[in-house]
Amino acid sequence: MSLPEPPVPLRSYLYAPGSRPELLGKAYAAGADAVVYDLEDAVPADRKEAARVAVARQLGQVAATAARGPQVHVRVNPARDGYDRADLAAVVVPGLDALRLPKAADPQWLRALAAELDELEARAGLPAGHVALYPTVESAAGVLRAGELAGAGPRVARLAFGAADFLTDIGAGGPAHGPATLAARGQLVLASRAAGIGAPVDSVHTIVDDPAGLREGAIAARQLGFFGKAVIHPAQLPVVHEVFTPDDRELAWARRVTAAGGNGTVDGEFVDRPALARARSLLALARTLATEDTPATKEDER
Repeated sequence: MSLPEPPVPLRSYLYAPGSRPELLGKAYAAGADAVVYDLEDAVPADRKEAARVAVARQLGQVAATAARGPQVHVRVNPARDGYDRADLAAVVVPGLDALRLPKAADPQWLRALAAELDELEARAGLPAGHVALYPTVESAAGVLRAGELAGAGPRVARLAFGAADFLTDIGAGGPAHGPATLAARGQLVLASRAAGIGAPVDSVHTIVDDPAGLREGAIAARQLGFFGKAVIHPAQLPVVHEVFTPDDRELAWARRVTAAGGNGTVDGEFVDRPALARARSLLALARTLATEDTPATKEDER
């Protein structure tokens, strides 16, 4: 059975609090692949309504921009029976690309939200199915239902991982990419692949001035099968983009493997069809990210 094509790869998701209107435009222009305007954890309870207004205004400005920049996502608040309807009514407007859904653990919430979005999109003049969903898994219950969340409907683009809340939920400690999260991360990778959606998105690195720790966590995530990472400051973008962009060494290896047709040895390493598939995937990713200067060859795409 062939799986559907995953969505366009995004390396970085820059958070900006909706309660700080002066930061919303700056975040949009910071160079991230996606910006996530936050109505949830970063917004005090008494500023929720003001944040909705500010984010809706920013989405209007994005929609009016001739040349679109990064994708625009909004993290909405969970409610007792799904997600905050006041948030949804405010932000499902032109300019929005996706919703980030915190505390995801019940696939029925996602299916119900998809039905609501059908109506909200029609009311806003958006194409049907335009708004994608990024459920964020932050608990043991969410991890154990990751397969159901990933397969909850065509709007689900990727799963995201919330390491801090997950560690709290299971009563563990250590870094976000430490051993306590390894099994959960692996489950998200397997669930995403089995459902045919994009690779899961890694959690934030909460220390801004720690490029070494940021790099270590991003590399660990990519090696495990994640793609892309949430960030909390524009200063973190260069490291994240570097880690999730195929480098010259990887691309040189991929070209040698495709030239060999996936048979025999390359640089002393036995290569076969799985290696050829990985090589082609790296070259395709590089072209998508505009890091491959030369056009695809017939061998690349064979």
